[in-house]
Amino acid sequence: MASKTPSASELFSLLDEIAHILREIGLNTERPTDAAMASTAPFCFDTLAFHAWLEWVFLPRMQQTIEQERNLAAPCNIAPLAEYQFATYAEPTHHLLALLTELDTQINAYFHLPMENQK
Repeated sequence: MASKTPSASELFSLLDEIAHILREIGLNTERPTDAAMASTAPFCFDTLAFHAWLEWVFLPRMQQTIEQERNLAAPCNIAPLAEYQFATYAEPTHHLLALLTELDTQINAYFHLPMENQK
């Protein structure tokens, strides 16, 4: 079943809610150093914890992509990686995972990316 295309403001609200939940469950961090942010490794795995990457790299880049009306190169599929990463976290991440799953769906609908390309 096709879902309705979300508005940019709905996506911004979802990004804000994700940032809020990161703070609420204690996974927010101080801004990483410029060197840590300049990592060329996927997801900055060599310099940042996954939740720090979400907060300081992923969420701002998604917001910029929407604001600048750019297209994504591939479907957004961050929830499976988040589920894997959060498996070892002591903090309750169920709500955060649900929001990231929703973000995958909404971002892909917004950018009209085919769902069959997602794994």
